[in-house]
Amino acid sequence: MIGFNIMNSTLVSGIIIWNDRRHGMFEQIMSGPFTRSHYILSNICTIGIIGLVSASLIALVGYPVFFESIEFSLITIPVIVFGAITGSVLFGSLASIISTRLRSSEGFNVIINTVFLFFAFVSSAFYPADNVPEPLRTAFYLNPLTYLVDVIRAGIFGNITDFVIIEMLVLVGIASVFFVIASKLLTKLDF
Repeated sequence: MIGFNIMNSTLVSGIIIWNDRRHGMFEQIMSGPFTRSHYILSNICTIGIIGLVSASLIALVGYPVFFESIEFSLITIPVIVFGAITGSVLFGSLASIISTRLRSSEGFNVIINTVFLFFAFVSSAFYPADNVPEPLRTAFYLNPLTYLVDVIRAGIFGNITDFVIIEMLVLVGIASVFFVIASKLLTKLDF
């Protein structure tokens, strides 16, 4: 649920950009001593904070239910924070990319909800990838939410393996690519 909630809460990134474009806020922000880079960084900081707060709230609420099997340590807590921040940047960047490419609010809502629902149900967020048939397992590992969920799950339950480290590297790679694309699209965007 933490990974799923991080993905959903980063919709705020696309909504911020969409509303700034629609209501002329970007022009007002740019009239101050701010650059487009400041705008992009503030958007990324916002989604990072939202991701961390939502992950913390879910962990606190869920702790009494799973307290016997949870293994927090000096290694696992940074893994969870890493997953929350990297996942926030990844899905926030994706929402930013979608919001820069679409002109209508209806189109934005349809596309973002369709994409995020696909990510939610074709991932290991609700059921582990080990127990699904092969074509679906391959689809799971083409989905970045699977990597986010697996990293956070490993951090919570203390199951950090070599495969989880590979998933962390893949997560960083995908998040970096999406962030660069979102940044380039935002710097070229006419608000």
